[in-house]
This record gives sequence, C-alpha cells and structure tokens, in this order.
Amino acid sequence: MNDIQNREDIENLVKSFYDRVHADADLAPVFEMPETEWNRHLTRVVNFWENWLFQTGSYDGGMMWVHMDAHRKHGLTTGRFEKWLALWFISTDTLFAGPRAEFVKKKALEIGHIMNAKMGGSK
Repeated sequence: MNDIQNREDIENLVKSFYDRVHADADLAPVFEMPETEWNRHLTRVVNFWENWLFQTGSYDGGMMWVHMDAHRKHGLTTGRFEKWLALWFISTDTLFAGPRAEFVKKKALEIGHIMNAKMGGSK
C-alpha cells in the first residue's frame, strides 16, 4: 500500500471518508447541505489537507467558524467527534500507509480534540 502522494490521493481519501460519514445515521445530518455548498466544502477540505501535506498555500480560511455553526445546528458532541475520527482513521488506513497517512491521522486527532474542547466536550 502506498502513502499519500498528491492531490488526487487526498481527493480519494476525502471521498472515502465522506462516503462513510453519509452512511452513518448520526453524522450524516451534520453534512446535509445544498450541492453547491457541499462542493465548496469538499474543495476546502481537500485544500486544507493538501496545504498541510504539501505546503501548497491552497487553503486560505479558518475552519473553526464553520464547525461552530454546525455545532449550533446539530450539536457536535464528543461522541460525534469520536465517530468522525474513527471514520477518518478507517478511511486513511484502508487506502494508505506511510508517514503522510500517519500525519493526517495525527493532525485529525489534534484538530478533533481542539474543536471538541472549544465546543464544550459534551457527550
């Protein structure tokens, strides 16, 4: 199994992850949005990871306000963050192995902990 090499790999990872999210009855409602908004979201997520992995400068926004809005609408509980992380890890491990794959899992864990703490860390 190869490591994450390029933007196409990131796109495949993000698609795999969100396919799993949309199949999860608890997480799917958080990500229900109009198609144009969804496409923007996917592009931003891919840009975010591409920037972290390859320093492309393709991501130019903060993510916290989007997640705070989702928290207000849907309640991003600790349980939901744990599921989100589990699905990210499964998606990553299913497709990739190597330092970049480990990095995106570690970074997602850090981000998840920070967001959960900022949103109150409720079950």
